[in-house]
Amino acid sequence: MKHPDDDHELCNRLEVAEMAAESGGEVVDLDKAWSARGESPDPAADFRPTESAIPVGEWSADWADDDPDDREPVMVDGPAPAGPGLMDRLKSGQRREVIPVWAKSRPEFLTAPGWLGGDARHTIAYHGVRLPWYSARLVCHAPVGVATFVGGTMRWVADTEGEPLRQVAARRENVEEYLKLSRQRDRRVKLRGLVLLLALVAGLPLALVLFVLAPTWLEVLAPALLTAGFGFLGAPSDKPVISRAVVTTEVGRLTSGIVERAPGSLGIAEINKALGKGGEGMKFPAPITRDGPGWRADVDLPYGVTVPDILDRREKLASGLRRPLGCVRKSGSQ
Repeated sequence: MKHPDDDHELCNRLEVAEMAAESGGEVVDLDKAWSARGESPDPAADFRPTESAIPVGEWSADWADDDPDDREPVMVDGPAPAGPGLMDRLKSGQRREVIPVWAKSRPEFLTAPGWLGGDARHTIAYHGVRLPWYSARLVCHAPVGVATFVGGTMRWVADTEGEPLRQVAARRENVEEYLKLSRQRDRRVKLRGLVLLLALVAGLPLALVLFVLAPTWLEVLAPALLTAGFGFLGAPSDKPVISRAVVTTEVGRLTSGIVERAPGSLGIAEINKALGKGGEGMKFPAPITRDGPGWRADVDLPYGVTVPDILDRREKLASGLRRPLGCVRKSGSQ
């Protein structure tokens, strides 16, 4: 089917041919001429605006013919900002009091020696009343202490601490390693046995001579010290001989493990993600330090977690920190 535009184009060419015939000129095919020159027949396609041709306030485009894949990549994120300088750290630092607060207050300063003296008197009286009971307990534990001392000495001489290594080498049937450990044990036993023999031969007669020539007060003090020493050595570790006269409330040391465990018990998704496998964990901008009667820990919360999110779960946070609820409170502007 013939398109109407074809008839129109044909008429135009006939008119051009008639005009050329009348003027004696030559008919030129413009499409072939543009192709021969290697240019586009569309004049607008070759237009390249100059910088001066762009009106002020209008946007401009880069007309470079470079391949976008060959361009050097530009980093979106710039270099990490440098930390605060020395002067900034000094200005933002918190200076502690040179003189304690209680020493600046006249009433507290006057009452402090009274409290200190009263505490000392109470301690002396408490242990003085219980001194006979302490002595009796030390006498009862002294035989156990003597047995512990003798047994420890014999184990030291026999090189008992190296026995597990020799047994492992024997189970593995490693003859070379076992012989090496055995020769080492023989050298140790020989040297330690010689030291023990010299102590028994020279030490016991010297102790008897000093006991005979010593004054009366030393004859009483030496057995008392030996009994006390063996008594403390033989006392059970879970039942100390001397009890405390004044029991103070001590706050357990705050560690990074406790600080990380407490927010993890709140049930906040972003915190659990940070503490989970592959997460960044909790970040501490400053070390954990003492702060008055307690401890201070500065923590950077994960992205998306706010301070109100934490304070709304104060009961769970206090349980994770193993502290009373009153110890968890809002501080400063945080």
